Amino acid sequence: MEKLKYIIEDSTIAEVLGVQNFTNEESAVLELVKNAYDAQAIDVNIIITKNQIIIEDNGIGMNRQKIMDAWMHVGKSDKQYIVGEGQNRRVLAGSKGVGRFAIARLGAKAEIYTKMKNQEAVLWKTDWNTNTLEVYENENIQGTKIIIEKLRDNWTDSRVDNLCEFLSRTYNDDKMKIQIEYKGERKNVARYFNEINPGINCVSAIRLNYFASLQLLLCDIKSDEFKEDVREICPDINLKEQKIEINIAQELESLKNDFSEESTSEEWNALLMEVGNFSAELCFSLKNSSTYDADRFHYKHKILEERYETGVILYRNAFSISSYEGKKDWLGFGKRSRMSPAAATHPSGAWRVRENQIAGKVVIDKRENCRLLDMMNRQGLVENDIYKLFIAIIIAGISCFERYRQNIIRCIAKSGEQKAEKKTEVVEQVIKNPERLMALSHEETKIFLNELVQMKKEGKENKDQSDEKERRYKYDIRLLNILATSGLKATSIAHEMYNDRNSIDKNVDYITEALKRYEIWDIANDTENRRYIHRDIPALLEKNKRINRKIVTFMDVMLSESEKEQFIPEDIKISELFNEIKTVWEKDYSWIDIHLKIEEGLKHRSAKDIFRVIFDNLIMNSIQQNDSENILEINISAAKKGGYINMVYWDKGRGLSTKYKSNPMRILEVHETSRKKGHGIGMWIVNNTIINTGGEIRNIEGTDGFKIEFEVGDRI
Repeated sequence: MEKLKYIIEDSTIAEVLGVQNFTNEESAVLELVKNAYDAQAIDVNIIITKNQIIIEDNGIGMNRQKIMDAWMHVGKSDKQYIVGEGQNRRVLAGSKGVGRFAIARLGAKAEIYTKMKNQEAVLWKTDWNTNTLEVYENENIQGTKIIIEKLRDNWTDSRVDNLCEFLSRTYNDDKMKIQIEYKGERKNVARYFNEINPGINCVSAIRLNYFASLQLLLCDIKSDEFKEDVREICPDINLKEQKIEINIAQELESLKNDFSEESTSEEWNALLMEVGNFSAELCFSLKNSSTYDADRFHYKHKILEERYETGVILYRNAFSISSYEGKKDWLGFGKRSRMSPAAATHPSGAWRVRENQIAGKVVIDKRENCRLLDMMNRQGLVENDIYKLFIAIIIAGISCFERYRQNIIRCIAKSGEQKAEKKTEVVEQVIKNPERLMALSHEETKIFLNELVQMKKEGKENKDQSDEKERRYKYDIRLLNILATSGLKATSIAHEMYNDRNSIDKNVDYITEALKRYEIWDIANDTENRRYIHRDIPALLEKNKRINRKIVTFMDVMLSESEKEQFIPEDIKISELFNEIKTVWEKDYSWIDIHLKIEEGLKHRSAKDIFRVIFDNLIMNSIQQNDSENILEINISAAKKGGYINMVYWDKGRGLSTKYKSNPMRILEVHETSRKKGHGIGMWIVNNTIINTGGEIRNIEGTDGFKIEFEVGDRI
């Protein structure tokens, strides 16, 4: 048996691992800067001219042996984890053993002058067809100088500026000084993200720390977005800071089966541990806000002179991972905001951060987060299960901030709606008697002008509120159209099947009677013939009968609840309506037991569909959450209070999923669900329906069963 080795032409390696491997010239330069960093350089200088790029550092350099054993060995890397001591201790950036081919991306010819301390200097030359190595005289202590010629790019002023900006974003350390020299001018490359200060470069700072061994995410929010007077408007909310602990195993439990259908809790926790510890520092600010919005929401800062704008950068220790340097929306903010485009003022819709509103950095470690794998070309990460969990954990932290800020905005907006309109007494006098205008005193004229200004402002506010309501309803319609379309399809099918209703309901009984008439029933019912499930005719018929009853129930429900009479406003007899709801649900689900506590003769001006939508969703949620129970007790009470009906719904089931128990109101947000196949719209519909009547959900509890208290208004 003869052992063989691949033989690859130098020019092919340079083309594949160099020219084609690096998407742009900036990422190629970055790779060589990383090499200088790994060589423990204190300084690296990049000199760019029309015909040359020179990259020189004062690192440890290379000798002949290192060139032969490592540099010329493709795919081999002798780099460990940490080098250096004290203040110069650093985690090495390289590992793949192909970064040297970044030189080929930049130019077709190169020379490397390099020297290790107390050893002879060597010169390596290449044109990517031929490589040579020789000794040269060098009095310097140590270091490496790369001269690249026959450049593949035309380096202009803008290209050099782009490189400066790129390196500023991608370098996240201060152990090595980077300078770029171009046309006789030398620039220091300062890292983009330094300390994040709310009120200076953002309005809110979000710091995340994930502890993998505990599956715990700490979210620390510091905010300076709102003026001091908002404290009086929102006394129950801390406007300056919020600290939240999130149990990630519980928070992301609905994702568990996406990775393994049969994964146990131990396997799920192990997977979350494999993500490893990491941290993030993110900053939020609006790109711009109008004077009207600034006044309306009491924003403290209309313009931030030092605003961070570069997006979210992913760093592995000292350097960012290519293609995650802030320009790519790798956390999917755009997709999230398109799926849930509600404004922060929306009373029930979930507001999402837009990609142009957030910047910052996420920092991972080469060893701690070793399962977050670099692609071979170093231009991204392998999007495996660990990567998907990593993203989900960060988004869980972002969601905490979104809920925190939306609570404040909603509180301010609600306060604004409740303000009484200022009187316009002088204007009203002039409208009634125009001649009064000529007789106004100096003081009355000032009041008159102030009232006109106030009326103009109110007109603008009314228009903006109208526009906001229009956007809100467009958002609501988009969500409801999804369910409405499915409902229309189901109703259409129910209509088509209605003529067969009697056959569906009675056919099993007819078949049983026929088998008895033809004296086949006793044979089919014989114990020997019922040994196998697929041959057990009586059991199969009984199962079919149960299924047919469900089909008939489905048809009746779909056809009755889509009748237009359900939507007509009337004085509803609450007790009668809820007895109907109770009867239908207990008929369909024999294992639920609904108890009503409603005063006889209680009436409320509304439409039946409103109550059916609310309670059908509540009851369905109870059934889905407790489908393994033998019996489920549900209680509903109602009492009149002014123009509202105060209602309490509670079941004696297992209650809310653990992740919602600390903040039960979260279940009202759109797409919030603890079930893998859940759509997360049911409780949003409940909340939205209640709000549209002028009512409000007062309280939700989920520890001892599930309980919700709310009021239904008379707005239709």
